Amino acid sequence: MNHTGLFLLLLTSIIVVTVGCKSTSYSGFMRNNKAIHVDRPIFDIKGVRLSDSTVQLSFMTSSSLRTSDRSIRYVDIYIGPDADHLDDSIMVNPTMAGTPGTDETIIFIGEGLWDTQAARASRSAVAEVSVVTATDHLIFRTNIEYQKAEPLDVKPFATAVGGASGAESTIEVGLMAKRIYVPQGEYLPTSESFRVLISDGKGSVVWRSDAGLAFLSVVTLVEPQNANAIHRYVMPWDGRDLGGQMVPDGEYHADLIIPSRPKPYTASISFKWPPR
Repeated sequence: MNHTGLFLLLLTSIIVVTVGCKSTSYSGFMRNNKAIHVDRPIFDIKGVRLSDSTVQLSFMTSSSLRTSDRSIRYVDIYIGPDADHLDDSIMVNPTMAGTPGTDETIIFIGEGLWDTQAARASRSAVAEVSVVTATDHLIFRTNIEYQKAEPLDVKPFATAVGGASGAESTIEVGLMAKRIYVPQGEYLPTSESFRVLISDGKGSVVWRSDAGLAFLSVVTLVEPQNANAIHRYVMPWDGRDLGGQMVPDGEYHADLIIPSRPKPYTASISFKWPPR
């Protein structure tokens, strides 16, 4: 091979290596010292402006990471008022709601306080978020628009329930609810603490958890009651409509409601039937 051909080969090799390394950077957490940058946020970071003008950051996310180990060990957040000033760092050690091997849905909950002068002066934020498991270090960037603090922070989920071979499919839909504070006068007017409405792709309700049921007229409290406590609301569905017939395969939508007064808590999630 002549010198020109050798030069072109080396140049091509350098370009390939450079392009291949665009989505990686150095990691002090991993043995291979490699962090992988992903294009989309792995989960939402919620920002709430507190009364002292600091910003509370929090997240609730299911164990859906496409990594060898799906348990989140650390979350390191580099944050600032814009993408050019990510000067502050917040380390979060998430807690886990659910028991691996027992509960179908495991939720990781994290919270941190951004309390610098930059936080107090900001109207929104940009964060570069490192998610560290035992096997991987993933990094994503996200914009954070500050939200009003709600009494409950709710995270919807839809999880296939494994069964014996030949058993009918079942899916669990529900909410993980984290208590932020208890508002004055909050209550449940009946013994119904959680309601689920499932609709098909055309928007028609095919099943609802309160159909044909009579609930006791008793006043109860909305769980959880203690600050930072977690409560798991869950409802199983076997894919049958209100007439007892199996629904067709396809995309479905669940509206999830804690029917509290004076204000209910609501969330929604889409899923495929049968679950895969």
